[in-house]
Amino acid sequence: MSDQLTHVKSVFHKRFAHLSSAITNRLWLNAHTNYDCDVLLTFPARVDDNVIVSFLEKFLQLEPDVRISIKYHFTTGVYGFYLTFTYERILKGADALQLEKPIKQEFGGGYQIFLFDELEFYQGVEDEDKFFSTQERQSIVLHLLYSMRMNETQLLNGIKFKVDQSLIQRGLEKNLIRQIIPLHNKAQLNHLRETWVWPKNVFKPQPIEDIRQYFGVKIALYFCWLSFYTKALCLPAAYGVYIWYHTGQSQELDDKLFVINSFLNIIWATGFLIFWRRRQAELAYKWNTLDMEQLEETRATYKGELRRSPVTDKYEPYYPVWKRVVFRCLVTIPLLMINLVLVSICIVLIIRFQSWIDRQLKAGRLPSLMSLTELFPKILLALVTTIFDDVYKRVCRWLTDKENYREQRVHDNQMIAKMFACASINSYLGVFYIAFFTHKYMRLSDQLITIFVIKQFWDHVKEAIIPYIVSNTRLSVLIQMSKKEHDRYTEREELNNHLKRILDQWNTSKQTKVIAFNPRDSLPSFETLSLSQAEIECLQPKWQDLYEDSLELVVQFGYIIFLSTLFPLAAFFSLLNNILEIRTDAFKLCMIYQRPFSQRVKDIGHWQKIMEYMIVAAIIINCIFCSIRGVFRRMMPGLPFAAEIFLLVCIEHLLVLFCKTIRSSIESVPYWVRVEKARMEYRRREALKKLECDALHNQSHGNDE
Repeated sequence: MSDQLTHVKSVFHKRFAHLSSAITNRLWLNAHTNYDCDVLLTFPARVDDNVIVSFLEKFLQLEPDVRISIKYHFTTGVYGFYLTFTYERILKGADALQLEKPIKQEFGGGYQIFLFDELEFYQGVEDEDKFFSTQERQSIVLHLLYSMRMNETQLLNGIKFKVDQSLIQRGLEKNLIRQIIPLHNKAQLNHLRETWVWPKNVFKPQPIEDIRQYFGVKIALYFCWLSFYTKALCLPAAYGVYIWYHTGQSQELDDKLFVINSFLNIIWATGFLIFWRRRQAELAYKWNTLDMEQLEETRATYKGELRRSPVTDKYEPYYPVWKRVVFRCLVTIPLLMINLVLVSICIVLIIRFQSWIDRQLKAGRLPSLMSLTELFPKILLALVTTIFDDVYKRVCRWLTDKENYREQRVHDNQMIAKMFACASINSYLGVFYIAFFTHKYMRLSDQLITIFVIKQFWDHVKEAIIPYIVSNTRLSVLIQMSKKEHDRYTEREELNNHLKRILDQWNTSKQTKVIAFNPRDSLPSFETLSLSQAEIECLQPKWQDLYEDSLELVVQFGYIIFLSTLFPLAAFFSLLNNILEIRTDAFKLCMIYQRPFSQRVKDIGHWQKIMEYMIVAAIIINCIFCSIRGVFRRMMPGLPFAAEIFLLVCIEHLLVLFCKTIRSSIESVPYWVRVEKARMEYRRREALKKLECDALHNQSHGNDE
C-alpha cells in the first residue's frame, strides 16, 4: 500500500512540475532573447514618423554615449528603441545616483557612495558584467535618459520643447512616448520562477538576496516584511485556536479568555513592530540604505515651471506650494469626504436592510428560498465594498498625482495616508457598526468568516489568476496573429530607410571612447522582423507599485488586533492566507507584470507609524468591548458603572503608556549594527591616514632626490 502511495505521489509531482513548467515558459518559447540593452522605449502606434526621427536625432545629439538598437514591433505596429550606454557613462550615472558600492579591503572595506573620480578604490569595478546588477544598470540608464535636456527650443509635432527641459519627461507627458520599461533577464527570471514562484517546498525560505538583486531593495523589503509578519502570526494563531476551542464552556471562562486574548494581542502587536523595526534596520544596513542621503532625485512625473534649483544649481521643474494647498483644500479633501460619506451610508443602509430581512423572515412575511433571501444583503454588501475598494484606489492615485510632489518618499506617504483612510471606512465600518450598535455577535462572526475566508480567497483570484488568464490569452492571440502581420513592416519602408541612414551616418562619424578596462560597447544596429521577448513584455500590464499589497497586510493586521477577541480564529486564517500571499505576489511579479524599475528605501515608510497608531486604537476598542459585553460587571458584580468606566480608562492609559515605554526603550538599530558601523568608520579612517602618510613619504622622498 505504501509503495502504491509513493508511486502516485511521484507521478503527481512529475505531472505538476511539467504543468508548472509549461505555464511558466509557454509565452516565452517563440521569443528571441532581449538585445544587449537595459531599457526599452516605445512610441505610440499612430505617432507621426517625424517624431521618431526627431527623437533619434536628439538622442544621438544630446547623449553621444548612448547605444541604440531599433526594432519595429509588428505585433502592435510600434517602434522600439533598445537603449543602453557606454560603461564609462554608466559609471558616471552611478556617481550621480549616489549608489553605494564595495570598497577594496586595503582601503577599509565596506560600502561607500560611488565616486567616478575614485574608481581605483572600488572592488570589482574592472568587471563590467558583474559590478552592477541588472536592476542597478536599468535605474542608471533611466536616470541618464531623464537627464537628457534640450539644448534649444524646438517645436515637435505641435508641442514646444523648451531649453533645459527633459526630453523624455516632456515626451511622456504629451504622449509622444508610449512607455519606458526595464527588460527582463531570461536566465535570472527563470531562476526566480523555479526557486520562488514554484518551489518544491512551499515552506522553503524566500531567496531574498536574489529578489533584491533582480527587483531592487523596495520589493525585497516588502517580501521580508510579509515573511516576518507571517512568521509572527504563528503565535496569535496558536493561542487563538486554543481560545476558540475553549470558548462557550462557561460565561466566567469566556470573560477571562476575552481579557487574556485582548492583552496578548496588544503585547504581540507591540513586540512585532519593535522586532520588525530592528529587523528592517539590519536589512537596511546589509543593503546599504540605512544612511541614505536626504537629497532625493526629482520624481520622473513631477511637473512644473523650469527654474534654477538652489540645491543643485540646475534647471528643474518648480511647482508652487500654494497651488498644491489650494488643490488639496478644494479638490482632495472634498472628494475624499464625499467618498467616505457615500461608503458609510451604503454600508449602514445594507446592514439595516439585513436587520429588516431577518425580522421579516422571523415573522414569516418573506419566503426563505433556501436561505437566498437571508444571503442577499450579505452578497450586496460584498459587492458594494468591492466596487468602492476599486473606486477609492483610483481616486487616491489620481489625487496624489495631481498634487504633484517632488520627492518620491513624500508622494508615497501621501498616497499611503489617503488609501488607508478610505480603506479603514470601507473595511472596518460594517463590523464595528454590528459590534457597537446592533450587538448581534453571531452576524458579526458570519461577517468576519466571510472576510477572512471568502474575501481573502477572492482577492487572490482577482489579483493573480484573472489577470494572468486575461494577459496570457491576449498575448497568445497576438503572437499567433503576428505570424501573418509581416506586411505591416513594408508599409513603413521609407521611415525604416531613413532611420537606417541616420544610424549609419552616426556610426561612421562615431569614435568609440575607450576607458582603461575591457569595454564592451557595441555600435547601434537596426533589427527588422523577429518576434522578441521585449515585444511580449511591452504587452504585459504595468506593475502598480506596492501600495495595494501593503494596504492588505495593514488592514489584516487591524482585523487581528481590533476584532480577534470576538473572532479568535482571525490570526489563524490570516496565517493561511499569507502563506499563499507570498507565492501569489511572487507569481504576479514573475509571470504577469512588466519588470518594475528598482527603488532604494531604508524602511516601509508610513506603514510603520500607521500600525503603531492602530495599536493605540486597538487598546481603546478592546476596552470599549469589555464595557459593552459587560465583562467587568460580571467579574466584579458590585462595581458601579462610573467606577467601571474610570477603571477602563485607567487600564487604557496604562496600556498605552506601557506600549510607548517599551517601544521607546528598545533601540531601533541593533547593537551589532552600531558596532559594525563604528568599526567600518574606524577602518576607513585608519586606511585614509595610511594613504596620507604614504603620499607624504613619497613626496618627501621625491624632494630629496
